[in-house]
Amino acid sequence: MAILAQGVKRYHLPARIRAKKVPENGFSCRLALADRIADLPGIHTVEKSSDTLPHGVDVYLQSPSRSLRKQRDPILLCSIGRDGVAVHGLSEWDKHQVLCGGWGKLERDHVLIFLPKDFEELEVCWGLLHRAYGSLSDASVHTPLARSATVGRLPRFSRMTHQ
Repeated sequence: MAILAQGVKRYHLPARIRAKKVPENGFSCRLALADRIADLPGIHTVEKSSDTLPHGVDVYLQSPSRSLRKQRDPILLCSIGRDGVAVHGLSEWDKHQVLCGGWGKLERDHVLIFLPKDFEELEVCWGLLHRAYGSLSDASVHTPLARSATVGRLPRFSRMTHQ
C-alpha cells in the first residue's frame, strides 16, 4: 500500500477554455508575464532575431556562485516566442497537468505553454513558470561544479606493447 508523503503537494490545473476570445488587454497580459519573469532573481535574457526583427527571447537562470572563477553555466528556463512559452524544468506530473488541462503541448524536452489570453490565464502560466524556476534553481544549487582538466597535465599512456 503506497502512502503519499505529507510534504508533497500535487499541482492541479483547471481546464483551459479554448474558445475564449482574446480581449483587448490580451497583449498587456503577455507583457505582464514577461515582466514577472524578468523580475525573478538570476534571470538573463537573450534575444533571438533573424535579420532585423526579433522573434523570440530565451530566458536563462544563472545560479549564484561563491567564486568568480567557478561560475556555473546558465540553465535555459524558457523561450518566449509567437507560438507560446517553451518551459523547461517541469516535473512529469506538471507536464501531465499541462497536457490534460489543454494549456500546452509536449515537445522534445519541454512543454510549450500557450500564451495567456487574459489575467486568469496569466496566473496559471505564471504558476507553471514559477514551479519550473523553483525546480531548476534547486537543482542548480545542489549540482556540484564541474572540474575542468587541461590535457597537458594528464598522464599519457601508450597502447603499444613493448616486448
